[in-house]
Amino acid sequence: MRVRMAFQTRSPQKNVPSVPPSFTRTFSLLYHEGTAVSSSHLHPVSVMHYIDRFPLLKFYRGFTVTVAGMIPYAGVSFLSWDYLRATFLHPDRTKPTPVADLAIGAISGAVAQTVSYPFEVVRRRMQVGGLTSPDRWLRWGETVSAVWRAGGWRGFYVGLGIGYLKVVPMTAVSFAVWQSMKRLLDV
Repeated sequence: MRVRMAFQTRSPQKNVPSVPPSFTRTFSLLYHEGTAVSSSHLHPVSVMHYIDRFPLLKFYRGFTVTVAGMIPYAGVSFLSWDYLRATFLHPDRTKPTPVADLAIGAISGAVAQTVSYPFEVVRRRMQVGGLTSPDRWLRWGETVSAVWRAGGWRGFYVGLGIGYLKVVPMTAVSFAVWQSMKRLLDV
């Protein structure tokens, strides 16, 4: 819903004045999007049949990309965290501090965001696909190809700077609180 509300800035009908998107209006538009199948589609009829039969499935566009993107994000985030702590905070020489935890968490978040950001771009494209192609269910391959055709490898990193503004502080605070609680609880 959030991605669609951010993307949809004008009315889908021509000659209708633009109204700011609301949750209920966006929900209704998503729910009632057409999913008619034409012979030119490569999708099995059964997929489109299920989408027509269960319109709530339209709210899960890009879900598989989201789940797949969690793996590199979490993996790289924890790998970076452990590697940086082991490299810069030796238990014999350096006492870990909350500031060090924040710094290492921030770097870990930035690295994880950079590695997993292409999944984010593909997911958002698939979610917005209901507006650009309401009668189709965009697949991974065609979405990745569209991003590549539009911007090459750089197309997968459009908006990364904004992503850093959200993820870096969130990851830094998350790891710092986690580490502080471990120290507090003597775990």
